[in-house]
Formats: sequence, structure tokens, C-alpha cells
Amino acid sequence: MTQLLFFYFASVIIVTAIYVVASRNPVYSALSLLVMFFHVAGVYVLLNAEFIAAVQVIVYAGAILIFYLFIVMLLDLPDEEARPRFGSHWPFAAAVGLSFAALVWLAHSGSELAPAARGVSAERPMQGGLSEVGMALFGPFTLPFEMASIVLLAAILGAVVLARRRASGS
Repeated sequence: MTQLLFFYFASVIIVTAIYVVASRNPVYSALSLLVMFFHVAGVYVLLNAEFIAAVQVIVYAGAILIFYLFIVMLLDLPDEEARPRFGSHWPFAAAVGLSFAALVWLAHSGSELAPAARGVSAERPMQGGLSEVGMALFGPFTLPFEMASIVLLAAILGAVVLARRRASGS
């Protein structure tokens, strides 16, 4: 039953991720991103990482997605649907995506190209408890965690500057 649930979650995640990129309407893209976030939280529940699943729903589905929708509404992108969705760079992007999928497959198969991928979880299974997450965030990853918050602050300021520039220009 767990494997069936995993394949359900994985297939919905893949389909909605493709729809996020392929949708012409930014609001529909954000709503499919919401569905993807909830299914990723379902995968975390299957991995017995309930805290990470709750953080996934609260932070990503709650805060980050609302932030995306705020920027979409702030920039007012009505002409986004009229333009062609993919430019001339899509073959390169598809090649990079397929290369990444091949790399994941090689790492999973345990080939000689990825010797470090073998036996990673044999010592101790990954836990999603509060103490492990706290030690990871405020231990060796404190600087990257704080840098991510600065990047998000810069993105908010950039969206406001773009919106003001567009409002004063028209």
C-alpha cells in the first residue's frame, strides 16, 4: 500500500510540475504548484518525517505560494497568456532535464560512476524529528539558512521596485 501511495504522489508531482512550467496562465501555474506542494508533503509523511511535511505545508504551500501569487497580482501580467510559452531555448532545457534524470538513474542504480550513492542510508535511517531539523538548521547550515532569507527579502524588494516602475511608466 505504501508503494502504491508513493507512485500516486510521485506521478501527481511530476504532472503538476510539468503543468507549472507549461501553463500559460500564471495563476493556474501557481495553483498547480500548490497541488504539487501538498503531494510532496504526502511523500514526507510516507517517509515518517511528519514535521518536515508540516513545514512543507506551512512554509511552502502557505507562505511561499502566497508570495508568488502576490507578485503575480502585483506585476499584473495580462499579456503573459498572449506570448509564446517557450522560446528558442527549450531544446537546451530539455537536454539538461534529461541529463539530470540520467544522472539520478545512474546514482540510483549504483554504477561505478556514483560510488558514494551506495549504502548511504544503511547506517541510520533519515529522521524528520524536530531535534534533527533544529540541529541541521542552526548547526552547520545556519549561514545558508540566513542567506536564503536575505534572498527572499531581495526578491520582495525587487518585485515592489518592478511594480512601481511599471505603474509610473504607464
